[in-house]
Amino acid sequence: MIKKKLDLSELDDQPQEIREAIAFYTAHTVLPIHFTAAERERHYATLEKAGYLERIS
Repeated sequence: MIKKKLDLSELDDQPQEIREAIAFYTAHTVLPIHFTAAERERHYATLEKAGYLERIS
């Protein structure tokens, strides 16, 4: 799988669902906030399809 790099200066050029997924992933990583498994799966799947995350399973 080819890994994509995210340039935050070009974030505004990304589709809305990618921007939302990146914001979610960032918040989930750095803040002590709990999210449902369904929320995590939806955003992670978006990032996997875009090539920003590698599927774990």
